[in-house]
Amino acid sequence: MRRSLISALIATLVAGQSIDAQFIDQTLAPRGYLRLQAHPHSTSWDSRYARLADGTIGEQPLGLDLTDPTALTLFPGISTLSSLVGDLLGAPGYTPVLGSSEGRIRQEVTQVDLGGHFGVQDWLTIGVIVPWARGRTTVDALFSPDTVNGDLGLNPRLANRTGVDAFIASTGTASAAAQGYAATICGAGPGGACTSAQGLADRARGFEAFSTGAYEASPFFPRSGSSTADAILLTAAALHADLLAAGLVGLPLPMLLATEWLMPADFPLLPGVAGAGIEATPLQSRKGLWSVGDVEVSALVRLIDNLTPDPEKKRPHFGYRFIGGLIVRLPTGLPEDPNVLFDIGIGDGQTDKEGRLIGSLTLGERLGLDAGIRYGIQDATVVVKRVAPVALVLAPIETLQEVTWKPGSYLAIDIRPALRLSDELALTGEYRFFRKGSDAFGLVDASSGLDPTLLDMASRLKAHQIGGGIRYQTVDRWLAGETTRPLEFHLRVLRTVHGSGGATPATTRVEAGIRLFKRVWGPRY
Repeated sequence: MRRSLISALIATLVAGQSIDAQFIDQTLAPRGYLRLQAHPHSTSWDSRYARLADGTIGEQPLGLDLTDPTALTLFPGISTLSSLVGDLLGAPGYTPVLGSSEGRIRQEVTQVDLGGHFGVQDWLTIGVIVPWARGRTTVDALFSPDTVNGDLGLNPRLANRTGVDAFIASTGTASAAAQGYAATICGAGPGGACTSAQGLADRARGFEAFSTGAYEASPFFPRSGSSTADAILLTAAALHADLLAAGLVGLPLPMLLATEWLMPADFPLLPGVAGAGIEATPLQSRKGLWSVGDVEVSALVRLIDNLTPDPEKKRPHFGYRFIGGLIVRLPTGLPEDPNVLFDIGIGDGQTDKEGRLIGSLTLGERLGLDAGIRYGIQDATVVVKRVAPVALVLAPIETLQEVTWKPGSYLAIDIRPALRLSDELALTGEYRFFRKGSDAFGLVDASSGLDPTLLDMASRLKAHQIGGGIRYQTVDRWLAGETTRPLEFHLRVLRTVHGSGGATPATTRVEAGIRLFKRVWGPRY
């Protein structure tokens, strides 16, 4: 199971240095011409490649983040509550009973890559791409309370914080009085009276520790009428009676217990309830606002080429073109919000520097192959995240920290064979490989005592994708003087078929794209 770290990672994958970036489409623009583009695409996923229970890597649904037959691992502090109850009752193996939960999650990013490339020279093209994107998360969360064996209910502190705080303060008063009483009795020397007084002081101190910790630990507390609650009441009553018998202040009974079940309608709202310890948005479907992603500035240089059409030369039987490129991706996007559950950030808030090598080969009139390789280095930045184990879906608010973040470098390889049906129309297949190294995190304020290496987990990833599409372009014929309207258009579908690293999304991407040309200066073709 994973938490918002997965959403952050996935957001990184579908924006910026994305697995799906169409880098082999970045060709040179004719000298003096502005090439305008609009590439709308939608990337969606409801599963990821992660390590399964048997230790193998396989595909698992995102809904596992909300699925637990006990529901105990979803909420922070239940293990602390269990330990405190077990210590108080002398039952170290105590395990509470709450109910079961099940969830389904689907995420999607819709994006339009707007921009243009300008041909400064026949061998040099510069460009800017502005992503305009919106994320969407669909969440179906179901909770079934165990009304037969369940012994937990909603913490009374959620509805009556003043009353609970007063009860906790009273246990502190009783404990302090018992400690003073034991000090007085034992000051006269050891003996049975001292042993009895010290035992009472220890019990009072233990009950104070239980009350202070248990009410604050989680959104839940032992429910009135359960055997667990009855045992706690008996313990409190016995302590109260012994305190009074010693002439001390007793406990303010009756003790406040949970009286309400966690109902299915309350389950998705609990993360946003004040005092629940999470202070995040409810578990609900959410559609983000359209916003600008990480803007990309590029320069492409022709290295060698014999494919540029020339009216005076015959098309070569074996053609080749190699282009080098430098890309800088700016931190203009909106990173994920750690207080919005399963948020999809549109950008990552830091700068990337990427080098590309793109090659095109043709054989005869019908066969072609495009291929590219890119390598990117990502700069460090400071972000706000919840520093908690990846197994904790709803991390407590105390884990919200500023951290330094150095994303791992990445490598991508893209291979696209093509079958030309005519001078303008071609069918394409596609294979992509993407790999990213582990991220590195550090606390800005180390005094919190949290472990930032918890965020490194599942940040390494590897993905394999396959797909295909159709391309229509009249640019070659236009450059050869055979037509007056240059145009590029494509459709493609890509699917992630295998991955590793712990949290690689099993995405499906559907994309269309169109490019139009506008003469600014220079020759007319």
